[in-house]
Amino acid sequence: MFNAWFPESKDHLPLTWWKQHPVYLAAVIALVGAASMIVTAVLGYQLMGHLVFSVPLAFEQWHLWTPVTYLLVNPPSLWILLGCYLLWSFGEAVERHLGRRAFVRLLLLLLVSSPLFVTLFHLLGVRGMACAGITQLEFGVFIAFATLYPRAKISIIILTLDAWVMAAIFVGMNALQCLAARDWVSLLLLAANVGTAYAFIRFEKGELKLPSMPKAVSKPAKPAKSKAPTVDNILDKISRHGMHSLTSEERRILDQASDQMKRR
Repeated sequence: MFNAWFPESKDHLPLTWWKQHPVYLAAVIALVGAASMIVTAVLGYQLMGHLVFSVPLAFEQWHLWTPVTYLLVNPPSLWILLGCYLLWSFGEAVERHLGRRAFVRLLLLLLVSSPLFVTLFHLLGVRGMACAGITQLEFGVFIAFATLYPRAKISIIILTLDAWVMAAIFVGMNALQCLAARDWVSLLLLAANVGTAYAFIRFEKGELKLPSMPKAVSKPAKPAKSKAPTVDNILDKISRHGMHSLTSEERRILDQASDQMKRR
């Protein structure tokens, strides 16, 4: 199914064209995120609450769609709209560089990372956590862009900063906010989101390898112990090389055989 929807032959081509401008998947997702603010406002928080991911909703009330639909719960906000624009710009650059197939894998990882960690914390006894909104996905895509193009220049009003500097500022400010509020869970979720995007780009660039299972090393077979020589072998050796050629073990065997013959 993945190959049918995202054929490798069209990996670096736009999805479509609009007025002679290429339209990539990142732009479509950004437009869906912006439109979701209108939907959230029209339907209201009570109805949209059924799309929010939490462990009780997903696994106790069987809202199994919420690990995906939580992205659509976006209250009208200028910051979310700005984030959609950044997702369009930076996400398109990442998609053109990696190809659509790799970009989709990145989006899927970012999509499931927050629900997975919320579920993990719930199992560890941390209750009341939920996932809602597209902000984490937008931020993860920007981290991916900064990892891919760390020296790219980004202008903000009168400042022009490298992408890695801006990413470090954003991550640092979010981390400090979590630290000030003693919100350790949100801090771990931030680390998971940033780490997922960073590790994925490094893996796609060939700078990071997945751990492989150690190969089983077969132990060399121990040499079979030589069997004790028989009396016939010893007598044959005496006839060929003389009595002086016998070892102490062979002499002992010969003496034992001689004693047994005398007892008989």
